[in-house]
Parts: sequence; C-alpha cells; structure tokens
Amino acid sequence: MPFFDIHAHRGAPHSAGASVIYNVLPLHEKPTSVNTWISIGLHPWYLTEENLEPQMDVLADRISDTRVKLVGECGFDRLRGPAMPIQQAAFERQAVLAVRHNKPMIIHCVRAFDELQSYGKRYAAKVPMIVHGFNKSPALAGQLLRQGFYLSFGAAIMEETSNAAKTIRQIAPPFFLETDDSGVNIQAIYEQAAFLRKMALDDLKDIIFASWKKIQLT
Repeated sequence: MPFFDIHAHRGAPHSAGASVIYNVLPLHEKPTSVNTWISIGLHPWYLTEENLEPQMDVLADRISDTRVKLVGECGFDRLRGPAMPIQQAAFERQAVLAVRHNKPMIIHCVRAFDELQSYGKRYAAKVPMIVHGFNKSPALAGQLLRQGFYLSFGAAIMEETSNAAKTIRQIAPPFFLETDDSGVNIQAIYEQAAFLRKMALDDLKDIIFASWKKIQLT
C-alpha cells in the first residue's frame, strides 16, 4: 500500500508511488496532469476583499473536477490575512460549496480555533473538516474531535516533545499525515508516526487508508 499525503505543496520530496493531494491556489496555479489529485480553496494568506469574488469564481468552476478531492486549504488566521469578517465570509461560502458538492474540507487555523469551532457546530456534521498541520494540545484535539473534526499531522511530529507528537500518541483513528511545505519526506513522517504510536508501518498505512475511505462522500 502506498504512503498517502493528504496535504502537500509542489516541489516537496515524496517517496516513489506515494498518493498525494497537492494544494492549488485559485488565482496562482493550475493542475498540470490529468492524474494529479488536488485541493483548491481560498487560503487566508492570499485572500483580500478585492479578490474574494474572483477566487470564488475559480473554485465554483473547478470544484466538480474529479481531480479535486478537497476544498481548501481554507480557514482562519489572526496573524496573517484580511479582517476577520472577510475570512468568515470566504469560509462560509466555501463550506456551502463543499456541502453541495460532497467534498471534504482541509482547514488552516492559526489562533482562531474559536472561530473554527463556531462553524464546526454548523458544518462538521455535514461535510468532513480536516484541520491540517495540527500542533496544539491534546486537550484542544479532544474538543475538536468531539465536535466532528478530523486532524492531520505533519513534520511537527518529528520533534518528540511537540504537541503534535503528544497528540498523535493519544488519539484514536481516523487521522491523517501530510508534508505540507516542510521539505520532510512523507515516508519519514509515517515512520515517526509509527514509532510514536508503537505500531508497524504497514499497520499505520492501513489506518490512514481507512481514514481516507471513511471521509469519501462521492
């Protein structure tokens, strides 16, 4: 079974044969291969009041493409991005599209989990919402999981004292693994996750594959 990377950026190192979902920005990138799996959405870093509509137009046009496996990354960021009302409007509209087209969402969240959880109460039961690059406390992880969110872990687990490493030791499946823009090979992340969970690598691959199958809506 191949390694599955749920969130990656182009140029990241990957093991041969890995299954990867590459992130695409609506106004900056286009998929180059008919075989490429992608996520597409309005990232708060690249969102402005002026480009919200053009980005939504691109998303609405592409979302039915079979290569599009996830909506996002989208979400909330209090350190970088436009005013929160603009981020809220963009997220709400993307959530509505995701529900309509049965596409899970991949979520970016920085110092805004209160905002995210308020939308989770309305949408997490309707469409899978995956918080990518999770590196917060096990307590927050528990709150999110109880509300119906899913978690994805990246290179932060390579540091055994990180919140990500502490959390992935404790939570039950389903969950996901990713490279994001870290430059760390997805195989290395799997090997570290297997070490932290004290399990065989092939068993971890089975868990991740089952997690992916669980959130498929179409």
